[in-house]
Amino acid sequence: MYTPELVQQLEGHGWLMDLRRQAAVNAIEFSYPSHEDEEWRYSPIEELELDLFTPALAKPQSATEIGQSQDEDFHNVLTVDGFLLFQDEVSTCDVHSASGQKDPITFAPPIDMLGSMNLAFSPDPVFIRVPRGSKVERPLVIHHQWNQDGAACFPLVHVEVEENAEIEIVEIFHNAEVSSLVIPGTRINVGNGSNVNYQQVQNLNQNVWKLGTLDVSVAQQATFQGAIAAIGGAYARLKTSCSLSGRGASGKISAIYHGDKNQVLDFRTHQRHIARDTYSELLFKGVLDDESNSIYTGLIQVAKEASGTNAFQTNRTLKLCDQAWAESVPNLEIENNDVKCSHASTVSPVDENQRFYLESRGVPTFEAEKLIVHGFLQEVVSSLPVEAINIWIAELFNHKLNARVAHSG
Repeated sequence: MYTPELVQQLEGHGWLMDLRRQAAVNAIEFSYPSHEDEEWRYSPIEELELDLFTPALAKPQSATEIGQSQDEDFHNVLTVDGFLLFQDEVSTCDVHSASGQKDPITFAPPIDMLGSMNLAFSPDPVFIRVPRGSKVERPLVIHHQWNQDGAACFPLVHVEVEENAEIEIVEIFHNAEVSSLVIPGTRINVGNGSNVNYQQVQNLNQNVWKLGTLDVSVAQQATFQGAIAAIGGAYARLKTSCSLSGRGASGKISAIYHGDKNQVLDFRTHQRHIARDTYSELLFKGVLDDESNSIYTGLIQVAKEASGTNAFQTNRTLKLCDQAWAESVPNLEIENNDVKCSHASTVSPVDENQRFYLESRGVPTFEAEKLIVHGFLQEVVSSLPVEAINIWIAELFNHKLNARVAHSG
């Protein structure tokens, strides 16, 4: 079904069509993901039947309302089934579909089957360029929505932040009552001396599979602060790579997640220290209920030339039920002695002493657990980098917790 001939149904200038065809050929040549591969270990990837999902190749005629962030506090971009349907005019940056651009854009060559499929079948790659010395005053919110039941969708976002520029970006994967496969890719290049704050909110229907990538490159004296909030999806995976390629580059990534029912939330992280005097910090905290699973595998990689590296990696998971399960595997690969690196991992149930303390003061059991969860996640919530969207994120998590209390009560 996912053949090079199929991409002919998409629109785009010659350079993009050639790129799509080659990516489709590469996708066929790459091996199919398997849980026997280290980066897919513990995952249910072999349950995925690609041919059950038809690539979304026809542009939707209409879209639902953008929703939560549709006000003057944000710049808005809307994709539906991977097609760019709307974008605000932004004076300090350029937002457009790569499909309509005559001049070629350099996309990083995919390194696996899913990345090749994303490049081949993305109908409207969204290209964002922040010119040198510019500052985008309001957060740019990219809304991803879904229209077709049984579709395979391939949103692709490419962001170029030139030297000494600033921007805040939020990607929201919205809930919709459809069953679909979503294979998104986001690439962010942060230029010398620039600052980027980024958040991704995954609020998909629990009939959706999401297999996403976030690939970030941070240049000299530049800063990237990213955060992920994940509560939806049947199997929802995000592979994050942060390459600190310039001296003095800094990259911080945090995540909060809440799984319930039979959800599987899967996070793979790679902190690559390439240049000298670079800094990375990673903090992932999540909550699991019912028979849900979480997977975390992370790698801090320090190159021979990367002296003066400071790198930290922490994953902590709180289990609300004995049936919930978490895998947490942090790793270090260090080729230089002049570094400070650490990693930590814990998986634990709710602290009985904390729960008893609250219950002894008249707090019902499930309300007590809710308070404990709030306190557990607050370390991440309080430091989410795009403040303008964080009240809404907190409401999403509160809604899921309240639903648990109502169901259990």
